[in-house]
Amino acid sequence: MRVSFPTMGDYWVFTKAIFDKLASELVVPPPVSQRTLTLGVKYSPEGACLPFKITLGSMIEALELGADTIIMPGNYGPCRFGYYHRLQEEILRDLGYKFQMINESMGIRRMAASIFKGSRLSEFLPGLIFSLAKLKLLDELPHTLYRIRAIEQEVGSATRIYKDTLKPLDKAKSYRELRQVKKEYLKKLGSIPTRSSDGVVKVGITGEIYVVLEPFANMEIEIELGKLGVEVRRPISLWEFVSNFNPLVIAFGLGERRRCYRAARPYLSCHIGGDGWQSVGEKVLHAKDWHGMVHLEPFGCLPETVARNIMSKTKEELPVLNLIYDEHTGKAGVISRLEAFVDMIRRQKRKPAEGKRSNLTGGRAHGSLSRH
Repeated sequence: MRVSFPTMGDYWVFTKAIFDKLASELVVPPPVSQRTLTLGVKYSPEGACLPFKITLGSMIEALELGADTIIMPGNYGPCRFGYYHRLQEEILRDLGYKFQMINESMGIRRMAASIFKGSRLSEFLPGLIFSLAKLKLLDELPHTLYRIRAIEQEVGSATRIYKDTLKPLDKAKSYRELRQVKKEYLKKLGSIPTRSSDGVVKVGITGEIYVVLEPFANMEIEIELGKLGVEVRRPISLWEFVSNFNPLVIAFGLGERRRCYRAARPYLSCHIGGDGWQSVGEKVLHAKDWHGMVHLEPFGCLPETVARNIMSKTKEELPVLNLIYDEHTGKAGVISRLEAFVDMIRRQKRKPAEGKRSNLTGGRAHGSLSRH
């Protein structure tokens, strides 16, 4: 069995580690590119959101490489994401591809039996735990990257070191090697010539998880903010999502997601699907330690549309820039709005006594970038 999955950021490192001890062969799709999007747009319904189109294009690229089994997360719930796999499977079969689609809707036992067929549990469990260690490291590496990227003298230095670290991280076969990868990474980042941190602002990124975590989908917004002297804060990650299934996190109400849920309750008392509840909570939770927040959403995403309209009405004072993405979005427009947003935040910092509340979650700031 040749298994594959839609690409999302650098998390292929984690997925490869899971399959390292399995009998199934893993087919890693190419990084998301313009071709991926073009394929997805060509065969998707026009009204489908950007994550649907990109993941469909990624599946096609995986099947072109010889995959015969596709794993697509999803279930049933308020967000349309839970139904992606059904429509995507029909589209791919209409295109003539022969494959098996694996999804939670099959039931956990049947799904696990399909993926782990021919594998020994005694070999798989240690491999799974080790893959989670890689996932946690993937969550930790960007923290220092964000800080250095905002003050590096040579733009792009920190990003190159981060990308070069992914290869040894992928090849690491022991916890000792993982510690060494992290040590070398921090050492290299620490050697980068930097300028004064005066003027650095802290901006959080939140929104729909796929657009937040896939650099192609958000047009490398973390890198662009770093070029503007911004220290990015991104609480959302795959590790953050997975850790919410930890019994201790559930029992004691720990974790960023649960803190966000509690913070959002004065404004939102029920689950609206997707990551909308967390988006509202991030603004409330970090209003005092962030200088601003960028909210990312795919065009037509109902949970984030609801979250956007609630955020504009919270009493917490935090400037919010809303960016809406689809296949027509232009990077130049995104950069122009980021520049204006960061400039506005810096003006607020320089004149705190005169500054009035600035919240870009209303009016023109909310229009789809593709429409301006």
